[in-house]
Amino acid sequence: MRRAIQSLSLILFTLLFLLATYRLPEWLPADIYLRIDPLVGLTAVIASREVIGRVLWALVLVGATLAVGRFFCAYLCPLGAAIDGFDTLLFRKIRRTGLKGEVNLRKTKYVLLLLIVAAALTGISLVYLIDPIALLTRFYAFVLYPLAVAVSNLLLDLLRPLTGALGWIGFSHLRYPQPVFYMTGLTLLIFGGIVVLGRLAPRFWCRYLCPLGALLSLLSPLGLYKRKVSAECNRCMACQKACPMGAIPEDPLATRTPECIQCRKCAEICPQKAVSYPASLPGMGEYARFDLSRRGAIASLGGGLTLGFVALQSPFTLLEGRRQLIRPPGALPETEFLRTCIRCGECMKSCVTNTLQPCLWESGLAGLWTPKAELRMAPCEPNCNVCGRVCPTQAIRSVSLDEKNHAKIGTAVLRKEQCLVWAQNKLCLICDEICPYNAIVFRPIDGYRRPVVIASRCNGCGYCEQRCPVKGDSAIVVVPDGEIRLKEGSYIREAKKLQLDFRPDPGDDKYVIDATGFEVGGQPKGEQGAPMGVTPTEKPPAGPPPAGKPKGFL
Repeated sequence: MRRAIQSLSLILFTLLFLLATYRLPEWLPADIYLRIDPLVGLTAVIASREVIGRVLWALVLVGATLAVGRFFCAYLCPLGAAIDGFDTLLFRKIRRTGLKGEVNLRKTKYVLLLLIVAAALTGISLVYLIDPIALLTRFYAFVLYPLAVAVSNLLLDLLRPLTGALGWIGFSHLRYPQPVFYMTGLTLLIFGGIVVLGRLAPRFWCRYLCPLGALLSLLSPLGLYKRKVSAECNRCMACQKACPMGAIPEDPLATRTPECIQCRKCAEICPQKAVSYPASLPGMGEYARFDLSRRGAIASLGGGLTLGFVALQSPFTLLEGRRQLIRPPGALPETEFLRTCIRCGECMKSCVTNTLQPCLWESGLAGLWTPKAELRMAPCEPNCNVCGRVCPTQAIRSVSLDEKNHAKIGTAVLRKEQCLVWAQNKLCLICDEICPYNAIVFRPIDGYRRPVVIASRCNGCGYCEQRCPVKGDSAIVVVPDGEIRLKEGSYIREAKKLQLDFRPDPGDDKYVIDATGFEVGGQPKGEQGAPMGVTPTEKPPAGPPPAGKPKGFL
């Protein structure tokens, strides 16, 4: 029964992850597992210094744990299900003896819990490093999802001759865009380490390291259902050997209640059927003690505060705001964004163009693994707002498409020394043609039509940067100047206040290319569209443009 529930929970987690796309229905919370994670909710609220509506879902799990006990780890946790699956596949036939110093090892998860909470007090979110739901979501996003797409495309390529011969035209041309992400190898290494640790002891991660398990263990002794052993027990110790959490000590009649995850494996394996889980109210003395000495607790709190201070005072912090870092549309102001984002990777996976990538050092130690827009790789699609809808802590606000398109993420800037038109007098219209807001227009400058950016019409989508044909760095790049990042309120009203206009409009520069190319005066041309007597790299002769509209404009 437990394995069936575990499998269904992991399947549900996977389906919700796959459904986190731009087609996600408004009513479906694809990030529900992250929302009900009380550790994510607690640290997000502490770090941001405010109540976040979506994380209040965690109260459901807190209430259920208070009522039943620590059942989540055994039945619903998707990482626990994955660990159990790998344990069965890889280590089932390996004899694993008890670890030396197990009592001290069990304290590690409480140390990590205090470290995370203390760091959150300084405004630094470290929960992403070791929270099980965030870890598994990031592993899915950066490793499994790209791998699944690659395998699917490989199978489609193998079947293409057959589908073409059968006349299945749509199927024969089907191919899924291949997502790629930075730090995929590091993510795989972390997850692989969690699996390999199972070689030392069953559920090593859950026993000794998981801070969410530590938090739930503080509540579990208040639950109604507890292990009880009757007088029929013959002390065969089969229950102790079978317990995946080591919750049964040398005396099989006793139970380490905070460590018990209600898996009931001991009841299944007991030859005397002496183990049961009757409902009973918690009595005096059954409440969980914090399994950490006073000195250890103080050291853990001090360590968390120190980590937060170091992250805030590192040399990278001095460069915050000075790097060309583009955040997703709807992202909170940078300080609140870094405090609230849990680096789960949901937004990056769900991004339809794959432009969202994890940061390394661009925003300091505090910004590790936070999402940024890599616009040279791909643009931000105007018809997609899924990144905000799947964010469990609302570090990226969930807003309508119209609001999202007014959440200006930057402004395009032309690098004239690299632009084919400005520097070499070549014919190139790509940035103007691709811009969804007509923020790039051609104007007569020094007798030639040159592309210019109208900042009040550019919302930083990055189509121009991505499509620029210049090799290497683009000749037009989006910088965060003029970005609109609001903690609350309407982006549309803020854009109107700043006199910005993001309506799709062809404007007045819709023209055809005639024999004169970009030349206004119609002089004979030399090589690469430059006027006779002027090399492509020379500046065209200065002079006022002719009266009236430049030749070539409609």
